Amino acid sequence: MKLLTALLSTAIATLSLSASSIPVHLDPDAETPVIGALEAVSLAVPAEWPKGRESVEGWQPVYYRGVFEVYVNNNDISKDLTAKPGSPYFLSAEKDSPTLAIATDKDKVDVLSVDTWFCKMQLETIVLGYIQDTSVAADSIVTSLAETPTVSTPSASTAQAITELVGRLEKTGLPGKKRTGTAYKLISGDGKTLAFLETADIPDRIQLGDLIKLQVRVSGYLKQGENETDVILRAKTIKKAQ
Repeated sequence: MKLLTALLSTAIATLSLSASSIPVHLDPDAETPVIGALEAVSLAVPAEWPKGRESVEGWQPVYYRGVFEVYVNNNDISKDLTAKPGSPYFLSAEKDSPTLAIATDKDKVDVLSVDTWFCKMQLETIVLGYIQDTSVAADSIVTSLAETPTVSTPSASTAQAITELVGRLEKTGLPGKKRTGTAYKLISGDGKTLAFLETADIPDRIQLGDLIKLQVRVSGYLKQGENETDVILRAKTIKKAQ
């Protein structure tokens, strides 16, 4: 999707990007909203250009995972306070606001507040974003995820390149374990779940229990979980981060 801690809102994210961060834009245009930032090149997961849309020189579509503050028109809210499938998630409480994603019946949302016209929600999902090609080298990012993360993004091919992630090793909670079948997950410095870990290929001599709560470096293959918001890393190696 294990819940991820909330990322900064679009406006705050724009101000907080460090020199080494890779800004992720809503559209392939530097003037469009920044919906987040990649902490490392290794976290960039390229996507195909959407069907019917011509590629834009100098830009690369990517899948971006995070927790976003979004707004839904009150007319599109169901009785259970979720967005009706097919409804737009807006970036601000305005009818002409840019749309971040389209609602599905599998979305993970929490209601933050409700006013006269809009319901403010916290949405955990994977969206299609865009980074400038100058931000990354073509041979330094992983290939696409195995399946389409959201209904609004195109299908992608199975990942072939080794991905390396660095984070804190934690045990997977019961809900996440039931969904993914994994016993461990990797957490970023701000509490975000980077990936659930499949550890069957890790040598028996490595005691994973001894690495709990420690910063580790994990290499393996990315894939999509059965739940569209779960990213799983089939780990091949794991060691303490230097």
